[in-house]
Amino acid sequence: MAVLSSDSPVKKISDLVEKILYIVVGALLVLMAAIVIFQSAFAFTHLSFTTFLASETASLLNDVLFAIIILELLSTVTTHLFKGGFQLKSFLIIGIISSVRRILILGASLSASNNLSNRTFSHEIIELGVDALVVLILAIALLITKKKSVSHVSENSD
Repeated sequence: MAVLSSDSPVKKISDLVEKILYIVVGALLVLMAAIVIFQSAFAFTHLSFTTFLASETASLLNDVLFAIIILELLSTVTTHLFKGGFQLKSFLIIGIISSVRRILILGASLSASNNLSNRTFSHEIIELGVDALVVLILAIALLITKKKSVSHVSENSD
């Protein structure tokens, strides 16, 4: 199997197509984030203060955290476009935000529910615990990657 050299026309076209696709994905992510943010802003301006506010607030928080996840994905795409490589840190952050988002939604639904069966309550508490464990594991992984990058930078500066 032949490896394409970096100056071959096929490699150049392949790289160009990849960049174009990343730009399209980035544009779609910007559009998605804008839609979620505008939808959240609209929902916020139409909050009904006569109903139970916890469920509406949880829904709004869910939307805002989803927008942050989309923006973090956009950051990953733009970093790949300009610097290349795989951005592990961004995916760890996205995982943490996603898990925290799920914890907040579950907590809000638990507080809004008055008559949960014991089985449903147990399942949701277990899910909260698993999500909390995922956040802890991803945070430790993020710390490890930061320490590795700091030690790698200090080794290169010597």
